[in-house]
Amino acid sequence: MTQRTHYDFAVIGLGTMGSFAAVELAKRGFSVIGLDQFTPPHDRGSHSGGTRIYRIAYPEGTGYVKLAQRAGELWDQAAEQFGTQLLHRIGLLYMGNPRQAFIQSIHASVSANQLRLETLSAAEVYRRYPAFEIPEDYVGVFDSQAGWIDVEASIRSAHSYATALGVECQFNQPVEGWDASDDHVRVHLRHQTVTASKLIITAGAWSGKVLNHLRLPLTVRRKVIAWFDPLVPELFAADRIPVFTFPEKWIYGFPNMPGFGVKLAEHLEGIDLPDADSPIAPPDASDLDSIRATASKYMPSLAGVSPGNSARLLHSITCLYTMTPDEDFIVDHHPQFSNVVFAAGFSGHGFKFAPLIAVALADLALDGKTSLPIDFLSLNRFATHLPRPGFADRGSESGRLSSHGTRSPLEKSGDD
Repeated sequence: MTQRTHYDFAVIGLGTMGSFAAVELAKRGFSVIGLDQFTPPHDRGSHSGGTRIYRIAYPEGTGYVKLAQRAGELWDQAAEQFGTQLLHRIGLLYMGNPRQAFIQSIHASVSANQLRLETLSAAEVYRRYPAFEIPEDYVGVFDSQAGWIDVEASIRSAHSYATALGVECQFNQPVEGWDASDDHVRVHLRHQTVTASKLIITAGAWSGKVLNHLRLPLTVRRKVIAWFDPLVPELFAADRIPVFTFPEKWIYGFPNMPGFGVKLAEHLEGIDLPDADSPIAPPDASDLDSIRATASKYMPSLAGVSPGNSARLLHSITCLYTMTPDEDFIVDHHPQFSNVVFAAGFSGHGFKFAPLIAVALADLALDGKTSLPIDFLSLNRFATHLPRPGFADRGSESGRLSSHGTRSPLEKSGDD
């Protein structure tokens, strides 16, 4: 097959959001080339760790609830298209003191959105799920529609389906820069330049670098994930417990996945990095002791009572969050070029929305707007951070974008 010299769309970043965006565009009949510096799934993105939570009750803000519900429908549709189950609705159990903000925010989301969640006493939690030994003054709030998403199956299936639809996926292909005019964009690789009518940027932790001229308020944060071999495996089987959370640093976990163990991680806090290319320290005792302590407090059948048996730790890795100041995403047009659309800053809770973000990006790029309720994710809320109009010379010979109006070499173009 002869390689195209021009495409309807170029997509920078073929991780979570980019792979689904490529599928959505191809389904709508457009020619697409996707570019990524790595071969996702990999251990440098925000998708590291194999599984992600899907949830409906949303303490981060009621704006996400309808989006999450629609995303769930799209995950089910994607499973039919890809021929493999991606979203496993085994439920999610939030546990904590009902007087604490952690549980109150869940109840507020339930009330505001008329959701049907079940509240359990500590004794009821233990009778139903003896793996969890929570204090008597705690409650459990169970969301039966929630569950977990298979990360690797999702991304690999999206790549395969995109390729079947005619998308040209180029992996291990760093992007060194891009420039745009009103009717086309050029994406500069090491040994070639790709041209397209429109550009979608889904560069994950590298979004700040790919869009450096916008000076987006993004922070890359190192997070740690750990897997444990349970002392009492039958209590943690996938048919015995749901996905679960505790209030300390919003720690969350998954059932015992065959060959992997029980996964635990802390959603809050972490170590901020200068950028995504900075050296990433491997997990150490300061990371793992906190996770192990929470596990010992609520799940002594996992790794033993405090301080926990360190031998039960199977392995641990790092992943990267890309944070915005308000921890809401950014999904919008480039403020200067209407044919450039981007999504960034998913702040550790974006994976579940991937097929929905794909629809939003396609709508914005093709129609200039979307019917999805994502106005609260607009770039305009950070207007004070943005450079003044005219920061790049649109009439210049190159039209290439950076903070100085010339092409900026970008060693990496990541994903989320």
